[in-house]
Amino acid sequence: MCGRFTITADKVDFILKRFQAELAPDFRDYKPRYNAAPAQFVPGIVSKEDGKRYLTNVFWGLTPPWAEKEGSKFSTQINIRDDTVARNKFFRALLLRNRCVFVADGFYEWQAPKESGKKPLPKGVRKTPHRIFLKDNEIFPLAGLWRMKEEGKKSILTGAIITTGPNELLKPIHNRMPVILDDKALKEWLDPAYEDFDKLKAYLRPFPESKMKAQVVSTAVNNARIDSPELIRPV
Repeated sequence: MCGRFTITADKVDFILKRFQAELAPDFRDYKPRYNAAPAQFVPGIVSKEDGKRYLTNVFWGLTPPWAEKEGSKFSTQINIRDDTVARNKFFRALLLRNRCVFVADGFYEWQAPKESGKKPLPKGVRKTPHRIFLKDNEIFPLAGLWRMKEEGKKSILTGAIITTGPNELLKPIHNRMPVILDDKALKEWLDPAYEDFDKLKAYLRPFPESKMKAQVVSTAVNNARIDSPELIRPV
């Protein structure tokens, strides 16, 4: 899964230039994020019918319709597996019409001790957090899906990150990784008129490990309330 990420660009202009986007009218003030977490508003890119791209605030946690029913035990989804998109009618429909990207320059994954296997960790034993990023330190798009949620008189854009199997860099760390789109995939992903399901599904694949790097970081990142530059420093 992908449960935390970073976007550390000093200025929002860097993001707008990277994605050839405009600020959405209701976009809130941008600030660097060193520990973006679920149930927070995070920067994302969506496209309108006119093809223009907008940087907007995405509530990280997509609310499917079955989670809105009274008494439902289902909650919001921060991640959607690539195989779930392929077999679930609701998510298949979102893939065709409600695509977005989460703006990132790194994400965190936690590695369990090798000897633990799939067993619960003993008391006092922690997983090791890693920050994964591109070797060129560029900003990159995480493939996502969005859905509007009504809360009273407000409409909230909720979203989830799509995950896929790990590449060779991630395999020792975690069994899933977020989908990172290359420039060709990004162009079609953010084109609202593009509806070739098979080609879109084909973009849900591991990003090349040769272009990525992983560094061990402080366990302070475990606390979602901490959001400071020290979190991305290697230890």
